[in-house]
Amino acid sequence: MLYIDFKGYKGDFTNKKMNEQIKSYIEKILGISVQFHHWKGELELPFYITERYDMRLAELDDIRCIFLSPKKKLNQIGSLKKQIRRIQMEESLPVVFVFDKMDCYHRDAFIHAHLPFIVVGIQLYLPFMGIYLQEKYIKEIKTSDTFQPFTQLLLFYWYYQQENCLYMNDMVKILGCSAMTVTRAFRQLEETGLFETGKTGVQKYLKGTEERNVILQQLEDALSTPVAETVFISKKELEEETDISERFLSGNSALIRIGKDAEEEVSCYAVNKKTFHLSGSKELLNAETQAEVQLWKYDPSILAKNGFVDSLSLALSFQKPADTFLKND
Repeated sequence: MLYIDFKGYKGDFTNKKMNEQIKSYIEKILGISVQFHHWKGELELPFYITERYDMRLAELDDIRCIFLSPKKKLNQIGSLKKQIRRIQMEESLPVVFVFDKMDCYHRDAFIHAHLPFIVVGIQLYLPFMGIYLQEKYIKEIKTSDTFQPFTQLLLFYWYYQQENCLYMNDMVKILGCSAMTVTRAFRQLEETGLFETGKTGVQKYLKGTEERNVILQQLEDALSTPVAETVFISKKELEEETDISERFLSGNSALIRIGKDAEEEVSCYAVNKKTFHLSGSKELLNAETQAEVQLWKYDPSILAKNGFVDSLSLALSFQKPADTFLKND
């Protein structure tokens, strides 16, 4: 009995940004026009189906089909086929599952069962159109297989840059680390299947193989909070013993600066754990005289701007998805 456990686009057919990602991916790969519409047949379906999926009628040029975006864990393949048959009782159209990630095991199971699917930014299997486009599949990242702090830092640095390629010699200088450290980070990112490495002359490079937002979404499970430890230190001591270039607004203090609703009980700063030399208490004793100091696993100054930490790291420090505080373009 095979159960499929994916993170689907939960409710994302109502999200214009995600709709555009799905639409642009199909149009780019197949060179056809794509339109989404509400599907009236959904109103006639039983609750056990409508509660599981967001549905849209899709027009791929002149071919109409129904896109299903799972809201929760999928049942075994046999149950999926029964659900499809029930959907097709309302309108005899092909049914396509839409996922944001898929490993090789589940990909093969869907293909063997002839179940059409799209993994946005990764691959298409549309047998009713005679299309089996396997660009790549994502290696499954186990829960315990989170990125090393420096790999995460490198990923975020790449995300914020305008250029797709990162060169090893540049990263050694900019990030202040050894070539060995950069090599390990390059390798860990390459192993995800979303980056590739190569050489220009003797210079090694790393570049992404998909759009930035697609890669960030695919790697979400491998990301973790940058905060190693939190202490509370006298504001006066912090100001006198550290330079302003060593500490950056974080936590609720940073949220307020970027226009988010938050209550600032105490000023919060991020510092580099490796270079920070002050000690403090584990608990807040006096909000008037103390500041909260987050000791980060990597140097926040590398990604910080305008005196506060970067948005991706900030979101993770709150245990939220990395793109929570990114500006919507």
